Amino acid sequence: MMDLARLALTRTALLSLPLLALACGGNDKPPVKDPPQATLSVTQTNVVGTKVTVTVSATGCDQIDSLSIYDQDTFIKAVAYPGIGQVPVDILSNELQYKRGIAAYLSLRAKVVCTDARENYSQPQPVTFFPVAEVIDAPEGAQVVTDAFVAEGSGGSVSFIGCGNDINGIPSLYRVTKTGPSITEKSVRMPFLCTTATVITPPNPVSGKRWIWTPNAGAFAFDKDLNITARTDYLVDLLAVGLDGDALVYDAGAGGEDKAIYRIGHQSASPPIAYKWKAPVRGFAITTPVATTEGVVMVASVTADGAPSGRARIVVSKISYGGQNGAGGGTEAGAYLMKEFASADTIPTTSPPGTFSVDGTLLYVSFGLAGATTEVLACKTQADGCEGTAQRWTQPPVLPAQIVVTVPFANNSRLAAIAPQRVYILDASTGAVLNKDQAPLTPTGALVVNQIQSGGGGQFPEAFYLLNSAVAQPNLPSPQPLEIVATEKASNGELFRYQINAGSMSAAVDDEGTLWLRVGTKLVRPLSLSDYRRVQQ
Repeated sequence: MMDLARLALTRTALLSLPLLALACGGNDKPPVKDPPQATLSVTQTNVVGTKVTVTVSATGCDQIDSLSIYDQDTFIKAVAYPGIGQVPVDILSNELQYKRGIAAYLSLRAKVVCTDARENYSQPQPVTFFPVAEVIDAPEGAQVVTDAFVAEGSGGSVSFIGCGNDINGIPSLYRVTKTGPSITEKSVRMPFLCTTATVITPPNPVSGKRWIWTPNAGAFAFDKDLNITARTDYLVDLLAVGLDGDALVYDAGAGGEDKAIYRIGHQSASPPIAYKWKAPVRGFAITTPVATTEGVVMVASVTADGAPSGRARIVVSKISYGGQNGAGGGTEAGAYLMKEFASADTIPTTSPPGTFSVDGTLLYVSFGLAGATTEVLACKTQADGCEGTAQRWTQPPVLPAQIVVTVPFANNSRLAAIAPQRVYILDASTGAVLNKDQAPLTPTGALVVNQIQSGGGGQFPEAFYLLNSAVAQPNLPSPQPLEIVATEKASNGELFRYQINAGSMSAAVDDEGTLWLRVGTKLVRPLSLSDYRRVQQ
């Protein structure tokens, strides 16, 4: 016999299942939608210019509420998005917040928001952006200016002068002139090689000419139209320009000539020309000579003459400049002992780094001390000993670095003391360190100072620029700068820093103090220095 009670209970349980399912609503709950997708891409990860251009898109929304661009979590701008496809977007320099320095190191993301509140970010794209006022490109990717160059004039008619070797190795001197947006070029073949060590002097205010020289190769004078007006084939080691535009050439005698200073005229009908006079040098010159308004040439040299065994002397000699034709020039008018130092060489050829002030009244000498420190002295050039009243500074600075060169600038009021990875700016009247918080300007990481550029005239005479490169390696070409570090005034600290990963850069300042940069093949006019400082404040 069936258990009627248990059967009734089973039926009741079975009948209750669909009723319970109906009571729970069944399986009609809508599925959760996937998040929308945003994309952001860049064509350049290192941009020098007036804007950064990116491409953005979005998918996955029934209707898009917004599409925006961010730098990490900082909103930059909204995008007028048509709802389909990829759209290019320009991010202008004034739309960015420079929280991590200039150049800006950006991490760009696109954010899409749907009308149903779903949202998502794209993957971040790293971009370095250095905002500038103007970028000039040459046709077909050619280089606008030479690797190294000087700037002449200002405004819309500024010119850029430099030398280079063509594809056949033929050296030429070039002038590139900017007239409005257009670029014109003129060139003349050089009688000697152009190298990374080639130097172009400032224009002489009397002759209107410049000199260009390559160490151990030669030198020539040229006018504003690149006409060569004088030339020497001496194996030049140092070259200065006299007040009238003649060259003062130092030849250390490597080519068999006498070790001497030569005065070379800035014009002649038949170059190469003979010297107007030559004067012997006491030992070996240690820095570029200076012609003064007193009609003399100041020459600093290192010599063992008169020094005890194991010692050498730094001596400053005064050599008469002479008349227009050189008459009366080339004779020593006085000599002064600056300092004596230990030297193991029987014939010393090197000394502690020394540099004349612009007017030749001081010789700055950097003496290395224990513990990788350096004492910088300002020795009066017409007095012996560099002590007491013969030393300009009451308290000469001792800097925590091995100074390798000093550079006077800002109309002789400032002195840059340069070590491979540290640069101190000194008050030339007192020797006081002017850097903000006494902290030096420094290259990034393992880079070292390769070149420097001072501010010139204009609104910021104390501006100073470091051009930094990798460390030189034996038997390899000299590395070119990859980074620029700037200050408009040492007491304000660093103004901006910009680095590229490949290629090279160089810098020049025009007659108004405007900075011009070559970045790879491009010619760049940065923003005014006050604009960069304003962004940092």
